[in-house]
Amino acid sequence: MPSPSPSPWTPPFCTILSADTDNLAYRACSLCERALPDLGGPCSLCSRRNPSLPPTKLLYRLLLSIATSDQVLVVVAFDRAARALLGCPASDFLQFCSARDGAARTAGQLLEGEMCRLTLKASKKGNAEHLRVVSVEPLRTGFRPVIHSLREIYGDGESCVNFDQAF
Repeated sequence: MPSPSPSPWTPPFCTILSADTDNLAYRACSLCERALPDLGGPCSLCSRRNPSLPPTKLLYRLLLSIATSDQVLVVVAFDRAARALLGCPASDFLQFCSARDGAARTAGQLLEGEMCRLTLKASKKGNAEHLRVVSVEPLRTGFRPVIHSLREIYGDGESCVNFDQAF
């Protein structure tokens, strides 16, 4: 494994071996995106400055086991990178999965074997357990985010925002 450094590392390709879809989102402040405790209230700093904002939102934290040409590692894809794979905001994805038995597990299975070019980077503070995924470039022609396949499997075409419209 490369030594943790502030500069990004991009292997020529990666294969996703597995995705942990059991706990793939966390609560964050809607303004500063600082992680918040699950049962706690709004961000103590931002809620004082702007009480009219929604206090929290859900963001992705997707753990992936990947294989490069010479190693296997666990990496974490936060909101922007995970959205490229999953195709909609975390709150919409979790709502879709909670209404359909087994959808989250199916999402993980759909990601298995997907080949991507991932740009990886150590955390800024250097204290994180896993490298972070900075960007994702699926290598399969015709790649569609996971939510599109889930909609086909579960017969629902309107539950998530279209990926193309989300940005």
